[in-house]
Amino acid sequence: MAKIKVFLSFEFERDRGHYRSFREEVKRGNSCHEIEDNSLNEPYKLHDDEWVRKAREKISGSDIVIVVIGEDTHNAPGVREEIKITKQQHKPIFQIRPKNSTGGLVRRAGEEVPWKWKKIDAKISEYLKK
Repeated sequence: MAKIKVFLSFEFERDRGHYRSFREEVKRGNSCHEIEDNSLNEPYKLHDDEWVRKAREKISGSDIVIVVIGEDTHNAPGVREEIKITKQQHKPIFQIRPKNSTGGLVRRAGEEVPWKWKKIDAKISEYLKK
């Protein structure tokens, strides 16, 4: 099984718990893919060229981008910037919704996939075949 580099995009201040949950589930072997976390994991700072450079580098080195839908992710400027970079680099992208999250979908971040590993794995496999 090949290693898949995944960039997780999430609202840093409010959704770190979802980010940690995803990583823990990967460590427990919930995915059929060997997923390597390639996320930036730094808070966005407005007009911070260094943050943007790091985000570009991380996304460029990733196979796929997954947006975690939290309560206010759709309004997060850092997530919007990561999606813009993802689109510029023509990287595959989709969104996952944690249980109990009622936040809105993130514009231009691809389709929503339920946070169920069979569905996440199927979407990753679909993109890897392209």
